[in-house]
Amino acid sequence: MSDAVAVELAVRDLVHRYADAVCRMDVDAAVACFVDDGEWTVTGYGAPRGRAEIADFLRGLLGGWSVIVHALLSGRVALDGLGQATGRWYISEFGLRTDGTEVRFAGVYHDVYVRDDDGWRFRSRRYDSMFRAVGTEVAGSPFPVLPGDGEGLTGPG
Repeated sequence: MSDAVAVELAVRDLVHRYADAVCRMDVDAAVACFVDDGEWTVTGYGAPRGRAEIADFLRGLLGGWSVIVHALLSGRVALDGLGQATGRWYISEFGLRTDGTEVRFAGVYHDVYVRDDDGWRFRSRRYDSMFRAVGTEVAGSPFPVLPGDGEGLTGPG
């Protein structure tokens, strides 16, 4: 197997490990997917930096859910050498809030990945919502064009 294919598979595994952790509401496993000084931007909600802030932020987000499914829809990975890569992933989240409200979200992640001693991790993730349904309230937003986006694989700006 070529190095490039092995790298792409490892990056894809990282994205899947994160999704699995969110579905299990395992904050520690999700946060372990980030480098120590990683950054996670959820447009309109916050931009924690570093594992401790990301953990607190994610606990706050998941605290209102009784069940959540974080489903990967499709994605692309672009390698920048063999030590860094960028990617774009469309996701859908659905589930129930603790008050019984049905929630459905869909959007896109723009990622930057780096390899450290323990494998591949997120340097940064930026999530932009494209569809939101909370109870009977429904809203949508167009695909977010980031500065210098090209095909959208340049990662967060």
